[in-house]
Amino acid sequence: MADTMEQPETDVVVYANGNSVPSDQEIMDSMLQVRFLHAKKQDRDYSHLFRKKSRLQLIRVSMVIVGIEFLYAAETAFVTPILLGIGLSHTFMTMIWAFSPVLGFFIAPMIASFSDTIRIQWGRRRPVLLALGLAMMAGMWILPHGKAIGVFFGDPDVPVDQMEGFRWSIPVTIVGLVLTDFDAETSNGIARAYFMDMCTPDDQARVLTTAMFIGGLGGTAGYVLGAIDWSQTNLDILGSNEATVFMFVFIVLGIGLLITLTSYREVPLPLIESDPLLRPINSNAFEAEKSRQLAVYSISKDVLLDPVKPDKEAAQSMDEDDDDKPLKLRDFLRNIVRMPKSLFILYSTQFFSQLGYLSYCLYFTDFVGAEVFGGDVSAPPGSPEAALYEEGVRYGCWGMAVFAVCSASYSAIIEQLVKRFSARPVYMGGLLLFSLGMLLMGLFKEKFMIFIACPTVGIMYATMYSLPYLLVSQYHSKNSFEMKDGKCIPNTTKRGFGADVSLMSSMLFLAQLIISLAIGSIIDAVETNVVVIFSASIFSLVAALTASQIVYMGL
Repeated sequence: MADTMEQPETDVVVYANGNSVPSDQEIMDSMLQVRFLHAKKQDRDYSHLFRKKSRLQLIRVSMVIVGIEFLYAAETAFVTPILLGIGLSHTFMTMIWAFSPVLGFFIAPMIASFSDTIRIQWGRRRPVLLALGLAMMAGMWILPHGKAIGVFFGDPDVPVDQMEGFRWSIPVTIVGLVLTDFDAETSNGIARAYFMDMCTPDDQARVLTTAMFIGGLGGTAGYVLGAIDWSQTNLDILGSNEATVFMFVFIVLGIGLLITLTSYREVPLPLIESDPLLRPINSNAFEAEKSRQLAVYSISKDVLLDPVKPDKEAAQSMDEDDDDKPLKLRDFLRNIVRMPKSLFILYSTQFFSQLGYLSYCLYFTDFVGAEVFGGDVSAPPGSPEAALYEEGVRYGCWGMAVFAVCSASYSAIIEQLVKRFSARPVYMGGLLLFSLGMLLMGLFKEKFMIFIACPTVGIMYATMYSLPYLLVSQYHSKNSFEMKDGKCIPNTTKRGFGADVSLMSSMLFLAQLIISLAIGSIIDAVETNVVVIFSASIFSLVAALTASQIVYMGL
């Protein structure tokens, strides 16, 4: 036996089920215990990877999500007014939104695949997360100051309706938007891969719902900050509501990023490759250990080899397979082309969900300011129309704060709902509620309807950012993407977990690209942006239909 394992006092093992045949859960617990003891005795302690974590520890590891959701709130509330405020039409403004998704759709999965292969001592996910976080913070500092930077480079400081010709403020603002938006969504996928790497299989659902809960609180705070008229306070130190809110976001994101990056140590990839007992427990390793214990039991029903004493050579044989080796770029690209049908359906559902959500969130405050309050973003400063529009934007922020509160609240119970009703009705129900809420808000453009419809957005958002990622984790932990006669069919193609999680995030980029290129022209053609609310309802309905075809793996 390996000298790193503790010797038992007896060779006879009696399990909680009353006999010497272990249950699947007892086998999993024993395998985690083996790895926990082994990881604890390394030069650096990695035992946290193989133990259950408290709720506070789950909050700590996922704290960066608070900053990212805080940033999403500021983007949702202010980017459209910022772009319209530098003189762009809806058509060109929405085309600018397309810069980030074009970049993200092609590059974000490659960054995630790269994070599967990084070999430095600090780990694989954290170096990428740090680089993306710093770029994101640079972008959010540029974005609200684009007009001022443009004036510094020679733009005339005139009202929107008098702007013409080339203006520095436009490319500067685009750079700030791309840095902010691309890095935020790419960080979202990398962060989820990181904190799921840090958790045992039983904790992965808990960390996803925890991240959604604290992220909802962060989003709520962000929308409330956007709803405040900072020009009437002594805190308007940067000259505008947008700049003041983004300053708060900058601070919150920096703190959240620091807490996450210093939470738990990653095992360096070379050490993972050389030591099978520091690898996550995949389905192959579990089935091998289960077969080993049942084989021993079949020989003797009275004496069973202690499941927490496999030597390192046995662990090597049960764990070492091609799935543990990092994906190369050609493997990653081949996996995109040869995607399992179950993943394609899951990604399609996420794509239509994102189409619906983005139709709502990118233009919601503009919809409230223009359609509900009757304001005009291009009206001269100080005019009644401009004042109504600004009041509508702040009112819309309160509605989105309600959405964020509901998202946090629903994420706290979604895990229990899945256990009680299963994942399929919970997934489809969240999407259908959002579809109904958007339909009602588009039909009745009244202030009270905002606070009726926005809670449905929170339910859908919590669903969209928890269940799909949990399903990807299920596929990888079971090493299966297909079921037949109620049984999982083993996967024979090597796939990277980080890359598959990032591809899920890339559905946002693809959806944002389509929305950016199409919706603005439609708004200008029909001369009303209520169309975005109806399109959100339709896309979410389609997403619910595709969700009915997802392979849920018994979840």
